[in-house]
Amino acid sequence: MVETKLHRNKKKIKDLKQPEPTDQESAFLYHELFFSITDQKSFIEYGNEIFRRISKYSESDLAGQLHKVIRHPDMPRSIFNIFWTFLKNNRPVAAYVKNLAKDGSYYWVMTLALPWANSYQSIRLKPGSEVFETAKKLYAETLQYEKKMEQQMDKQSAMEAAEVFALDALNKLGFESYEAFMVYALQAEMCHREDVLKSEHRTLDVYDTSITPNSLLPIANNLTKVCHSLHNLSTIEQALDKHAEYILNLAQSILLLSLNAQIGSTKLDKSDISLSVVAEKMGEQSQKGELQLQIMRENIKELNTLASKLNFDIIVAKLQVEMILMFYKEIDDGISSEAFMYREEHAIVQLIDALKPRIKQILEEIGALPECLSEIVYGVQNIEKFLMVLRFIHTTGKVEISRMKSNFESFGTTFDELIREVESTEVHLKQLSDVVYNNKDIAILYTNISERLTQLNEHLIHA
Repeated sequence: MVETKLHRNKKKIKDLKQPEPTDQESAFLYHELFFSITDQKSFIEYGNEIFRRISKYSESDLAGQLHKVIRHPDMPRSIFNIFWTFLKNNRPVAAYVKNLAKDGSYYWVMTLALPWANSYQSIRLKPGSEVFETAKKLYAETLQYEKKMEQQMDKQSAMEAAEVFALDALNKLGFESYEAFMVYALQAEMCHREDVLKSEHRTLDVYDTSITPNSLLPIANNLTKVCHSLHNLSTIEQALDKHAEYILNLAQSILLLSLNAQIGSTKLDKSDISLSVVAEKMGEQSQKGELQLQIMRENIKELNTLASKLNFDIIVAKLQVEMILMFYKEIDDGISSEAFMYREEHAIVQLIDALKPRIKQILEEIGALPECLSEIVYGVQNIEKFLMVLRFIHTTGKVEISRMKSNFESFGTTFDELIREVESTEVHLKQLSDVVYNNKDIAILYTNISERLTQLNEHLIHA
């Protein structure tokens, strides 16, 4: 029987002596994950042993205390404002955070915060990718700007101005939003972490215990397989994104060329009706082609959205299940706490309950992937046919021009431009086609893993 929440008094930060920041690092290792559970007002209700060790606070210090007790003064308030905007909208969020330990030392983490029921779960991992270095520079510049604005306006306004500054800086780095940046950063950190753990020959088997649910470790291993394939999915996503704008611009370009040809055809003699017909056919095909290209663009957008969502959810689930495995190991090793709002058994149930819907969501997203990829393949085939028709129109037009006695230099230029567009598009389409076809088996991989995860999730739900 799981014990319910215990009643503890909430504390104020002033009850603890505020540490003076130092240049010393409170170090931890890449394989170590730690977590905390807070209520919706950010009072700490539980934190595992690694969290207590790294923060240097005892469980009695942390229990009932506001989470900002570990906030480092080097952290811009504007970054936390972005962070909390996600949580208050019931959305998971990831961010680099520099924390302050009780002895004044610091520790950087990639924090993943998940809204669940009436609480927030935060899982932390050690960052070390190149993106981390970019983030540290961005934070320093944002903090400097924030402090400058505080001299000119109230703190709330300064924080909002600094948030705009930070988001603008991310835009300049190529990220359309903070969400795009956090997905990219989280994947970079997970890839880096996986590489480190692989080099150390470290596996999740070390966390298997007699009290761990039987389905948990297989779920973790299957999520690891999916994680390793995320690079392939990202390759498709990036390639599609690279060619998407070109494909959209192509439709407008060919429509303009066909319009020029049709305008030019109105000046022809009745004896030159064949060229008018060619111009008319070019206009008809360009309209059909525009529709195909727009559909292709929408399919690309849909796949990119799905890939990004799947990417994020798989990484989140992998972190969740690894954290649960590590926590079971802590409990099995006899590490317990009496000071927090929860017993260990209640905390573990909270973590598992938050994992279950995430697995279900991943299964739904994986189920949509094969159809999404098929639509892209079908779109590529349609555009290939469209280009073949344009080539035929080009050839016919050039033949008709050469047979006419009058000077149709403007028509010749139009058809030359048309073939240049076609040839350029064929290069893009070939690259796009290669990416899609070379990675077509990824849908099979995801489907196989999906079937296995479905079975394992059923065991976990009924455990």
